[in-house]
Amino acid sequence: MGQIPTRRVSFRRIMARPAFALGVADVRAGKLHRPDYDSWPDSDDQWDYERGRQWATVTPRSVRLKRDGKITAEAWHWAVHHGGDIL
Repeated sequence: MGQIPTRRVSFRRIMARPAFALGVADVRAGKLHRPDYDSWPDSDDQWDYERGRQWATVTPRSVRLKRDGKITAEAWHWAVHHGGDIL
């Protein structure tokens, strides 16, 4: 089996996805991976979840991911600053 097709996507778009926010919330709550993680049907969700966990690891807890449904400037700053650690 070969690799699935890939496509370009912005990191801001990844940060806006629910799976990214779930990864952030789990790390900040001190939780391990979700028990059903391996059975998620969309591999993009798994990638986004992992990226959210990584972002939450390098970002101070005081930095809010979203405000009024939008990525905060401070959250974006941390993503840009640590993008190589996350992607």
